[in-house]
Amino acid sequence: MPTVAELRTKPSDTETLAAEVVEHLRGMRRRLVEEIRSYPTPITRCDAQFNHLYEQQARLACDLYRMENETPSRALIEQFVASAPYTDDPAERDFRSRIGKEIAALNE
Repeated sequence: MPTVAELRTKPSDTETLAAEVVEHLRGMRRRLVEEIRSYPTPITRCDAQFNHLYEQQARLACDLYRMENETPSRALIEQFVASAPYTDDPAERDFRSRIGKEIAALNE
């Protein structure tokens, strides 16, 4: 029986990768919502950092909606991997890199 580490190093199928992306996006949404919720007040209309967070949250909501409602496909996952990250968190870049490698490995 393969270990968890061995399973994690093998490429997954498209549906499994899409499910991982959805869970990642849900986690990112929770973090962005919390960051916006805890943003110091008062917030001026010209607050560029707050506006950026709000725009990232809106973009993430659109991407999450697509991932949850469209049929999982290689193209959909590749679009996610190629899109700009929602935060500067290195873990998000690592996640995108890993998913990109796994989707590429599905062709091999």
